[in-house]
Amino acid sequence: MRSFLFNLCFYGFTALVAIACLPLTYLNSPKPVAAVLHWWAKGIVWLLHNVAGIRLEVRGHENIPAAGPSLIASKHQSFSDGILVLSLLPNIATVAMKDLLDYPAIGRILTKLDMIMVDTCGGGTERNKLSTAARRAFDNDRHILIYPEGQLVPVGDRERYKIGIYHLYTDLNLPVTPVATNVGLCWQCRAWRKTPGTAVLSFLEPIRTGLDKDTFMRVLEDTIEAETARLVGEAA
Repeated sequence: MRSFLFNLCFYGFTALVAIACLPLTYLNSPKPVAAVLHWWAKGIVWLLHNVAGIRLEVRGHENIPAAGPSLIASKHQSFSDGILVLSLLPNIATVAMKDLLDYPAIGRILTKLDMIMVDTCGGGTERNKLSTAARRAFDNDRHILIYPEGQLVPVGDRERYKIGIYHLYTDLNLPVTPVATNVGLCWQCRAWRKTPGTAVLSFLEPIRTGLDKDTFMRVLEDTIEAETARLVGEAA
């Protein structure tokens, strides 16, 4: 029953916010849309807690970038990952699949927000698109959120980390804040059913600039995967 009520509230609330945002996309500034979506994300966190019985716990507050530009690399277990981060950090530019642009309302809102839309298959052209869009976010002092695995990964599984994060790390000369999570235990990937519990977002110590590719990729993956496994084991 909790899952049914939450999904009803989630999709209803999201649809209303999307409709409300559409007129705002015609304004010159994207700030009103960004402010509404930050408020929407906070509302979803409230619904998770009070309807689905999923409490958000944030660890490593001292590692959350106080201001942009910043580069954040997160484990991606659930559809809710980006929502939870957005509730904490407004005006964030998320690296997402360009397929989302095919949805009329969502596509228009994402375009207005200048999100970083890429083809996850990669290639030289996509790397250039990623670099150009990330540079715009950097120039506007925005946080940049990227999922190094490039896709949703169920709890207990892992995918090869893609080197797009390394290119951003070197092109922008920014430290990278790794984020581990166990949210997939409560909201698995795109699953309809939600499981009450505590969803943890753990912001870890930033990885300093200047590392070579092999070292950086190894440190990033080991750091995120080790802390994610620890959080999953702790919840179990």
